[in-house]
Amino acid sequence: MDKIRGDYFIKNKNFYANEDFTYELSPTNVYEVIRVIGWTPLFLEDHLSRLSDSLALSGISSPKSGEEIRNLIIKLLRKNQFKEGNIKLLINKNRDIDLYLYFIPHNYPTTKLYKEGIFVETLSLERKNPNAKVIDAGYKEMVSAFIEERNIYEALLVNRDGFITEGSKSNVFFVKKDTLLTPPLKDVLGGVTRQRILDLAKENNLKILEESIRPEDVRTLEGAFLSGTSPKILPIRSIDGIKIKSTECAIIKSLIKLYEEKIKDYLARNSSR
Repeated sequence: MDKIRGDYFIKNKNFYANEDFTYELSPTNVYEVIRVIGWTPLFLEDHLSRLSDSLALSGISSPKSGEEIRNLIIKLLRKNQFKEGNIKLLINKNRDIDLYLYFIPHNYPTTKLYKEGIFVETLSLERKNPNAKVIDAGYKEMVSAFIEERNIYEALLVNRDGFITEGSKSNVFFVKKDTLLTPPLKDVLGGVTRQRILDLAKENNLKILEESIRPEDVRTLEGAFLSGTSPKILPIRSIDGIKIKSTECAIIKSLIKLYEEKIKDYLARNSSR
């Protein structure tokens, strides 16, 4: 069961006190985590689109329309008086199909981590359905234990063919010479931030390849970074102890700047306040 923040959560369309929060997790569930900045749910349309894709893959229909979900999120923000944070949107199917919205604890990278980069290690593990964002308690426990044991920021998953696919809760990009590499969409959960980065790269004429690499290829890289709702674009300092000068990489520095500008533009055009 998730830890939750604030005083209230929403089930379907009604508010309940967080002290009463509970649900019976089913094998069929889909979720999204949406970052809120200045009262505005960031890139909400992208999250709702991915939610729709995950629901289709899981054989569930949404109990609410996109517009209804947006309105419920705004109500949850105002009810809890939180203008920043992460909201979890969970659609859970047992006897009925229920929609939950609630604030979860967030852990945004510090300025120091953006400046110096993070440590990650590889883990031989595949998610059952990489293209659908579903809750898998066993997977989560295994990855969390690995991260804690190794004292690292994130684990990079390696599939049965020996290729790095994604982070346990993030996407991964690599820079090799003048080209931006990221594992193919068929092998990963297509993150909202991942797609925004690919769009920015195309708009700015950066070379892009959807191509996987093996852990032994890390030594050939000019840079690497994670992407995701909470980390945004976070440079990687080391993979399996192999140092990478990601914070000095011109392509990564350019993408960080472009992405921050994209966020500012979105917030200016979609303010909920």
